[in-house]
Amino acid sequence: MTDYLKLSLLFLFPAFFIIYFFSTIFNSFLNFSFLGFSLQEIVGVLIVPLIIEVPQTLVKGIFLPIHALLYKKFGRNAEEQSLAAEVKGYPKVSIIVPAHNEGEYIQSTLESLLEDTYPNKEIIVVDDGSTDDTYLKAVQYTNRPEVMVLRRERASGRKAKALNYGLLFASGEILVAVDGDTIIERGSIRRIVEPLLTNPEVVGVAGNVRVLNKGNILTRLQAYEYVVSMEMGRRWQGIVSGILVIPGAFGAFRREIVESLGRMHADTVTEDFDLTLMLQKVKGKLVFAPSAIAWTHVPETWGSWIRQRFRWASGQAQVYRKHLNIFFRRRFGIFGSIVAPNNVFMDMVALFIRLAWLATISLVHFTSASYIIRLSALILSFYLMLESCSIISATLLSPRKEDIKNAFLAPVMVVFYRPFHSIIRLAAYLSVAMRKKLHW
Repeated sequence: MTDYLKLSLLFLFPAFFIIYFFSTIFNSFLNFSFLGFSLQEIVGVLIVPLIIEVPQTLVKGIFLPIHALLYKKFGRNAEEQSLAAEVKGYPKVSIIVPAHNEGEYIQSTLESLLEDTYPNKEIIVVDDGSTDDTYLKAVQYTNRPEVMVLRRERASGRKAKALNYGLLFASGEILVAVDGDTIIERGSIRRIVEPLLTNPEVVGVAGNVRVLNKGNILTRLQAYEYVVSMEMGRRWQGIVSGILVIPGAFGAFRREIVESLGRMHADTVTEDFDLTLMLQKVKGKLVFAPSAIAWTHVPETWGSWIRQRFRWASGQAQVYRKHLNIFFRRRFGIFGSIVAPNNVFMDMVALFIRLAWLATISLVHFTSASYIIRLSALILSFYLMLESCSIISATLLSPRKEDIKNAFLAPVMVVFYRPFHSIIRLAAYLSVAMRKKLHW
């Protein structure tokens, strides 16, 4: 990891001087100004986000819609994929639903799974030590031959252990993981397993997870976030063979591969991320299925949201620490050479760089109140422009065009949500560094 930090710095310093040099030349010809700042001053202030944020945002925002149009025109269409799936038949799919205190949602989840049109499936619910009525509500469905409900009297403390327990009773050659608070759209089981049926190289498929509950500003912000992360992030990862996480809320795998890896590992709190990296290590092809849509419930209070994001960020750090040997190893291809290092840089290293950048700006430019106001307006305008690019592109790519309804939340994302999320992630990374114990 030390070598990785050195490489990051070797990239940042030349980029800084190149951008600043050309901005000086252009400013002498264009005489451009915004909020009283010259182009050279703007570049000087925004040099960190110009290097870190702009390239990836613009590349994704421009390339992905073009790629989608070209694929729609020249690529293999959905009807041809479905026909290929028909030829191969319908292998048995084992849907494992780990549930801990999901009494409020488990029936809706089971109803959606039973209504799905995939003909050869079994549904295994694992009640992992729930203290509510999860088991009582789930067991009502055992009159259906495809439903099995298992109960663990004591909670395992890890979602991976609940999944592994369900795997002991599974008989399908394809595994589908669905969270106990998630509803899948009809036909989504078939759409998520189709890549496994039509391409023997595919070992895992990420579903398109969306937010179901949108009752307050927090859940709507998360709905916005999920659209951008799925339609921009996961699509891009799928194209460059760099899927980072097959979400535990809705993901599909070849059973034989999962078994060969020792099933789910319980030594991190993000078993889905851990399993995905293990699949990348065995050089299996991982894909994103944008039409396989699942609707999940997200935290409705800030306290539960903070706990969830703290766990996710902690789990991310845990998994990368566990899989340090994936970085810059030729045998792991583009994923080990570019995708994983880029993710660490953008999610972890860049977090500290941004904090240092903001601290430096505050110290250097703290001259007057009016100047600070103009400087803040410049930074916010810049990030709002990047955010707008992301949400517009994500909406163009999304199979649900009504997602544009949440675009008005872009200023809230820029001013509050993303900065607050960064603070939580920073605390989580420090917690992992201190080796504090985490729970599901």
